[in-house]
Amino acid sequence: MKGILEFLAKNNRWAIVLVVLLLIISSGIYNFQRNKIDRLDDKYKSEVKLKNALTDSIHTYQDKEGKWVAEKLTIQGRIDNLLEDSTRLTNSQRSLLNQVKNANEKNTVITAALVRAEFIIDSLMHNGGVVVDTTNKTVEFTEFNNPDINYDFKAFGVLPYPINSKPSLLIKNLTLPNEQFIKFQWDDDKRTDYPISFSVTNSNKYVKVYDVNSYAIPALQKSDIDPTGWEKFGAWMNKNQKYLKWFGGGALAGGAAGYLIFK
Repeated sequence: MKGILEFLAKNNRWAIVLVVLLLIISSGIYNFQRNKIDRLDDKYKSEVKLKNALTDSIHTYQDKEGKWVAEKLTIQGRIDNLLEDSTRLTNSQRSLLNQVKNANEKNTVITAALVRAEFIIDSLMHNGGVVVDTTNKTVEFTEFNNPDINYDFKAFGVLPYPINSKPSLLIKNLTLPNEQFIKFQWDDDKRTDYPISFSVTNSNKYVKVYDVNSYAIPALQKSDIDPTGWEKFGAWMNKNQKYLKWFGGGALAGGAAGYLIFK
């Protein structure tokens, strides 16, 4: 070792060349290992996110306006790979992915969702209008002022009730107006370590969403849609990487060559 140091001290030119070569080799090894670690880390995170999405259950809550919101994590992954691993899929998830696959034959699907909802009326007490017709033995119940439900029911065979007759009911009208707001959102703060979730908001309290499954293309990232300042800088660096390498390599080579020539 002492002999090498003495040799380098006497031959400054070779020392510079050796140092440059060592730096280049070290940088190459570091970048290779760093990229390998990043790829494994991304693969692990993607698998964790996929597992979380496939096993997530629906979350229902009221927003600040009192409307009911149903929310669930969004599935991201290649459609063919997901359908091949069908053992992890529910019937609804499989149905969603098959529909996305069919739709992809015409257009590239960016996001999609399959919502299963139903109207549930439990113990509804009529508080609207009542029309009694004693001649025809009918009673009509109407409700048109309730923002959640409108109906017009008419019962026959009443007032008075004949012993040998069977009353009947005619539903003349039943309407449940509902405004549904659907969105995909980035929930970094609300949902730990998972960027995309899907939510459905219903204005009608009688509309109950009991299952939601959603899909987004794997390449959809928050940094592509709403990048931070550092992410914008990183994107610029990646875009101009070859020019930066040429400039840095040229400057280094030029400086070393000038040193060797003019030394």
